[in-house]
Amino acid sequence: MFNCESGFLAHRKKHGQREAVELIADINHYTELQSPKDKPKKNKKKKNADSQPGLDWQRTLFDRNEHFIELSNMGEEDRSLMVMLSGLFLGLLGFSISFWIFMTIDEPVFSKWWKLSMFFGACMTTVVLWLNYMLWPLQYAPNFFTLLRARYRFNRTTRKVYVLRPARYGGNVVLDWDRVQAHVNWCAPREMTHDDLRDPVARQARQARQDNRGGQFGICGLVLYWPPLDAADKERKGEEVLWVGPKLAGENLWQYIRTFMEEGMDAVPEPTEYEWLRKGFHTVGQHIEETVLGPSRVLDRLGGRAGEGETSIQTSFNFMLNAVWAPLHCLAERLCSWPTFPEEWNSDCGQKRRESGLGPEEPLRWTAR
Repeated sequence: MFNCESGFLAHRKKHGQREAVELIADINHYTELQSPKDKPKKNKKKKNADSQPGLDWQRTLFDRNEHFIELSNMGEEDRSLMVMLSGLFLGLLGFSISFWIFMTIDEPVFSKWWKLSMFFGACMTTVVLWLNYMLWPLQYAPNFFTLLRARYRFNRTTRKVYVLRPARYGGNVVLDWDRVQAHVNWCAPREMTHDDLRDPVARQARQARQDNRGGQFGICGLVLYWPPLDAADKERKGEEVLWVGPKLAGENLWQYIRTFMEEGMDAVPEPTEYEWLRKGFHTVGQHIEETVLGPSRVLDRLGGRAGEGETSIQTSFNFMLNAVWAPLHCLAERLCSWPTFPEEWNSDCGQKRRESGLGPEEPLRWTAR
């Protein structure tokens, strides 16, 4: 769930904050950033603007009312993938230990074959333990025994952005909306290095990064950036990077956030049933329906793959493919904790909101306190 944040943290520890921002977050002098006052640019070939406020039929919103909208970060599907991967590696660990015991149990202690079996079994177990150790900071830690997901509350009444996230990835923080800058075309660097940015033909490397679109897993989306409060500050205080929304989110989501914050709830489209993100934990059925089958049902509906009330072959196949792993995904969720906003922030403007469930929540309008 925090794979992007984990990659940023690992690079920052090795190369420093500046290089992590420039390479991992792709915020450097080549990057075109947008501010809250920047409206969509007109396309000369089209009558309409390039991008309009929208959630693009992706599960994005926790909550929506006249005071704030609440979103999360990308990576829900990473937890399912990591359940499979961790099951594989833990299975290898169990196999290596069982094999070790099986090879030595009937052998005389300190015999030649016993020593050889001990050495071989110890090597096998050590290799598997080393693989799990190497995967922990980049794969296990971002998905297990941490917060279930990040929560970003954009409050137009207070002009603040309230952030809940694990301490290792920056911790909870309150940010000024007016300082934010948006990178709407962020892509994972993949094979790109920081030296590529210094190269005279850096534009070619950047173009390759954009063309790659985050590799085969499509790791690209929307990044919001708060620059340091003082450009000359070596400690870069006040600098923040947030990955906001699901994978493949971009300018449409940014314009949704920007328009809501600048113009209000009535200026952005009302979310569809497929654009609400569940607060709290999923049951097995909820995970399958919302996380797995939701995008497929959208394609059924918009692409005409199935008639009214029917299910396409593709959606049925997705169900069969993921039904086995859904219980493990829900178990992995419950290894995490659900973050809640500190009361002293008053980020809800005096109206308590529920901490579980899916869909719109009343009231939508109230006097801020």
